Amino acid sequence: MRAIIGMALLAAVSLAQAQIEKRDVHIAVGGKVALYYLPLTITERLGYFKDEGLNVRISDFAGGTRSLEAVVGGSADVVSGSYEHTINMQSKKISFQAFVLAGASPQISIGIATAKAANYKGPKDLKGLKVGVSAPGSSTNMVVNYFIAGGGLKPTDVSIIGIGAGANVISAVDQGRVDVISQTDPAVTILEKQGKIKVIAETRTPAGTEKLLVRPICVAANALWLHPAARTPA
Repeated sequence: MRAIIGMALLAAVSLAQAQIEKRDVHIAVGGKVALYYLPLTITERLGYFKDEGLNVRISDFAGGTRSLEAVVGGSADVVSGSYEHTINMQSKKISFQAFVLAGASPQISIGIATAKAANYKGPKDLKGLKVGVSAPGSSTNMVVNYFIAGGGLKPTDVSIIGIGAGANVISAVDQGRVDVISQTDPAVTILEKQGKIKVIAETRTPAGTEKLLVRPICVAANALWLHPAARTPA
């Protein structure tokens, strides 16, 4: 963890001094309460940004797509989110640069409500169910799309509902607003320990990631990245 934080600091300092040439940096994040963003939170809480002379402001959004929009729209300089967004944005002729890798696996799990679990045998059994993701188009959405494709389903075969992260996920399950969740910890583990969901796929461990994604990949890991337009010429 210390090594990850150190790399983040070095990259952030290098970015601030050599590329954007400013001390005030605005970072957008989608669901900061998730353990997925723990390296960023620790760096902020322990004052490592300030130690390097950076004035960092972190804005929390409902999901990765919302934090991405903030950077695309120019209201934020850097986004902390899933690496695969850098690839997806290329299809829209928008290039982002990832400069810190803060996680080696997606940290996303898919869980089905206990009341629905008895009828679940495989991904195809999710057809017609309501799936709670952090935000439509986010990495949690991408993972569930990939998962159900293994059962021959299309994204339109399930109802995708944006429910944010953290406590919002728990209340969505408690209130029956969703049948399935594709989310990060700590919400998934809390619900699992309370017996409210059954985890049917996970990328919290190397073994789980390899099982779901066939082979280990880094494109779904958490990273810090920025839009080239955010840079100010020296």
